[in-house]
Amino acid sequence: MEKKSFILGMVTAFCECVAAGCKDLALSPPLTALDYDAVHTEAEELIEKHGLIAYHEKNEDLPSDMRFEWIVITRNTETLAEYMALRDLGYSPAKSLKPFEKVLSYRPEKAVNVKYDAYRELFPINKD
Repeated sequence: MEKKSFILGMVTAFCECVAAGCKDLALSPPLTALDYDAVHTEAEELIEKHGLIAYHEKNEDLPSDMRFEWIVITRNTETLAEYMALRDLGYSPAKSLKPFEKVLSYRPEKAVNVKYDAYRELFPINKD
């Protein structure tokens, strides 16, 4: 139950960021298929209550033994289309967030670059 509460808490926080206009799009924490099954109904209800759109990203382009999923949270279909266009070009946030900086509302000029990346630490997709 603790993990489920953590995931739903993170989804809630990201919903607040997107609904308030701080971010155009957010990604839930990395989820195993079992995690997704456990939280998706409640997560999607939270996202809908905030007036936002949810998209289930399965990351089928990742090796099956390293695959994780997440829920994409956004305010409109145009932003989701931008995200999907990057994915269609072969980019993956699981491998690098750089191509997604604009859609994730990252502002490199304001960022504190600590060179720490939780996704890469928890789910090391690239070996290089």
